[in-house]
Amino acid sequence: MKKLIPLALAALMTGCASSDDYAKMLTLDGDLLDVAPKSEHEVMYPEWGYGPAKSTVQTTANVQGSRGQYRTHSYDSLESFLLNRGIDYEVLPGNHIMVRLKHRIQFDTGSARVKPSSQQWLNQISSFLAYQRYIDVVIEGHTDNTGSNRLNDGLSEKRADQVKTTLVSNNVSANTIYTRGYGATSPSCSNASPSGKACNRRVELMFIVAN
Repeated sequence: MKKLIPLALAALMTGCASSDDYAKMLTLDGDLLDVAPKSEHEVMYPEWGYGPAKSTVQTTANVQGSRGQYRTHSYDSLESFLLNRGIDYEVLPGNHIMVRLKHRIQFDTGSARVKPSSQQWLNQISSFLAYQRYIDVVIEGHTDNTGSNRLNDGLSEKRADQVKTTLVSNNVSANTIYTRGYGATSPSCSNASPSGKACNRRVELMFIVAN
């Protein structure tokens, strides 16, 4: 069963659509969200701190910066893990510490099975997350534009669920994982070429760090 993703986070994850578009997306399928919070004050963790201005700034845990933003021990551990393994990422602006990985998990056409080239990398991520209590994982499944919208919507969810299954099998708590499928609605590359389609058959990961 899919976990609750706060409405405020859905807006940040999708990027460009209007608030009305988000509302429609979140209610298209009743099982996408258990409950949609009615305001940003109803997010699951209201105690979440503010994200750092830049991912490369070195500070100690729980030290307040010039903008009133806090870095936690969990964030420092995550940053160290990513930097030591050369995993590219970005820290999203907003009221929560949200780290999106630029590396994507890849799939073959019509398949929800993680490609071998992505499996080892995913196992490394799992080994780190298994020991983190304060980092939640948002898994976003995507497809290329091959096939119908209905087929792609279901396939994108299956891809996200498959990545969740991999994380859980490596001792990552299922209670910290949230999945969402976007079908072919959010391409990262052009679908006009085979390489562009391959780029769009992906799962993206985002980490949410609580104080």
